[in-house]
Amino acid sequence: MKKISNYKFHFLAIFFCTGLFFSCNDDVESLGKKEKPVLTANGPTSITVAEGEDAVLSFKLDKAINKPIQYRLVILNDESTATDQLDYVIPGCRSNDPDCVAIEENGGPVGYIFEIPAYTTEYNVNIATIFDDLSEGTETLKLQVISNRTLLGTVDNLFFDVSITNSVSNDLNIRFDWSGTFMSDGEEIDNCDLDLDLELYDDFGDLVDFSYSNCPESLVLNTADLPDGTYYLYASLWTTSGYFENINIPTNIQFVKPGTAFNESYDLSSYFPMQDGGLDDGNPNAGVEFTIVKSGSVYTITNDMGETVFQGRMAAPKIKSSRKK
Repeated sequence: MKKISNYKFHFLAIFFCTGLFFSCNDDVESLGKKEKPVLTANGPTSITVAEGEDAVLSFKLDKAINKPIQYRLVILNDESTATDQLDYVIPGCRSNDPDCVAIEENGGPVGYIFEIPAYTTEYNVNIATIFDDLSEGTETLKLQVISNRTLLGTVDNLFFDVSITNSVSNDLNIRFDWSGTFMSDGEEIDNCDLDLDLELYDDFGDLVDFSYSNCPESLVLNTADLPDGTYYLYASLWTTSGYFENINIPTNIQFVKPGTAFNESYDLSSYFPMQDGGLDDGNPNAGVEFTIVKSGSVYTITNDMGETVFQGRMAAPKIKSSRKK
């Protein structure tokens, strides 16, 4: 029996690996010479936060490489009660967004992409939760972590459970809204083209706070910083911007102590007939005033007819317009 020379043996080995390149490459990877970094949790995977706080997801790679590695956070909607963009905000872009993801990298479950920089083994993703006005029970967010299409790193069965508990505030939020549209000469006009304002004055007539350039306008009365006393809230129409349709502007004002049951909204439409114009249009009656008495964290609010419209646990009557129709 003839022996194969070392030269012939090396030649055959090279030929074999050349013909079956991927098989040999896989063998090399399986030997650990080119294994991809593996992502795991670097902290708890069950996280509880109050509204307004960040839920911090901590990650760890078993080794660093000289390239950034991308992963996705996939929202498991069937196992979540919290709503994206309403109850929380995940940083980064979505994997189906053509503005930040090349089309050839799209595919698979849609998720928010996060990138671990090169030469890095530990990384955090902060999910901001939203402190809203509603009083609600604990909401949940279930996330799965998967590799992005670049596949520079791997991950196996990594899930996070985030519980978002209700937050309560002693502050008073005030929102002056006139959302909607109206028709003018056959054209649909956004109500935000009209200019309405909110102003807060103290008992000496000095301007304490204001909201002039938003739609809707809003103020936050910070209980800790605002001294006890009597204040006057003035909600007004500055100008109709040249529109004088024979309609009432659908305005309403809302008083809220976030996270509590103290949430009252009132229709003010009868105070703002568009055809009468605003203050800058020559109408001195284009506004309504509320009196706010602050004592500690308790706010008592009365309208221009002396009716209490907001106070702690008290049931508030509906506002009545003093304007003649």
